[in-house]
Amino acid sequence: MAVCSCDSKRDNGDKEAAALLTEARGLIASGAYEQARTLIDSLRSAYPRAFDARKEAIEVMNILEIKEAQHEIAVADSTLAALSQDINQLKKDFLLEKDPRYQTVGFYKDKQQPASSLHRTCLYAEVDETGQLFLVSVLNGKKLHHETIIVETGTTDKKESPRCFSFVTDNSNGYEEQASFKKGTDNGIVDFITENSGKAIQITCKGDAGTHRYQLSKTDALSIARCNELERALQREQQLKHSTDSLRIKEKFFTKKQEKDLKNITPAEEKIIHQKDI
Repeated sequence: MAVCSCDSKRDNGDKEAAALLTEARGLIASGAYEQARTLIDSLRSAYPRAFDARKEAIEVMNILEIKEAQHEIAVADSTLAALSQDINQLKKDFLLEKDPRYQTVGFYKDKQQPASSLHRTCLYAEVDETGQLFLVSVLNGKKLHHETIIVETGTTDKKESPRCFSFVTDNSNGYEEQASFKKGTDNGIVDFITENSGKAIQITCKGDAGTHRYQLSKTDALSIARCNELERALQREQQLKHSTDSLRIKEKFFTKKQEKDLKNITPAEEKIIHQKDI
């Protein structure tokens, strides 16, 4: 009885913890990374005195982080490749305007947008190479100093932009005002036009000297929708590239950590590691 009692006191849950580690390694091999992470976390809380297993769990967790990062990188790379094909297809409908003498970032402009856009009352969009969309309101022949636009359909649906940067010109083409809005700070106007591009959309230019109202042409509405589609694709591409870069940093960190840990292990610990079936 005394021997049994002593053995019981020495039972730190090593066998149970080792069984959990074996199960966790199997989950990692099958790609069930979150389940494996949950299992390792439960081991740490359930068997605080299973020191050998807890030490081995650190190495298993390193392997989990590396395998998970590698899997997510592969998925992101595959998604990026497909997205790049879609973007290249979209770009066929655009012209890239860029003068390397003074521009570091060029602008994609819809081929179907009339060249007269700069000298007529209209609303048009352009997308820079970083994926930022700009909406430009042109008011020709009226002096309103407009800094705000309102877009609305025949229903009660409408959006009003915040005040923005605007400038005027008065030259051989006559008096002209332009107000520029950046998507993301436009109060949802670009998305509103995209969603309602098949409907009649009224535009109101609002300035200190009054308002001017006109109907957005179907060509301009569809052009804005195409620019919006390109912007979303370019933004998604930027996000994926940033995410992939972060994953590669994560993979490199845990790989170096694993190499460092392996250099500091004892022969007995090395034997345990080489027996892992991953």
